[in-house]
Amino acid sequence: MPVTAEMAERWGLVNHVVDDNEVLSKAIEVAEAIVRNNRNLVVLYKSVINDGFKLDLEHAQALEKERGHNYYNGMTKEQFTNMQKFIQGRSSKKTPSKL
Repeated sequence: MPVTAEMAERWGLVNHVVDDNEVLSKAIEVAEAIVRNNRNLVVLYKSVINDGFKLDLEHAQALEKERGHNYYNGMTKEQFTNMQKFIQGRSSKKTPSKL
């Protein structure tokens, strides 16, 4: 049975399903949301994704954990405080899990 776009969204495999005429505006909206994040963190996690695709799941998860720990261990107290504030503000807007 093929997986439809709606099924993929319901299962949490994709974040958005839009009509053909809405693809560009949704892509721009998502890109603008990414750009509002800390640039270094975006670059770090994009590299984790790219490098993780070359690995099996176990090693990809280990890579993500290692790089995450390295990043957080290098943070200043101010950076860590700002991150905590961001997470607290975001958690009130969190959408429920699709699982």
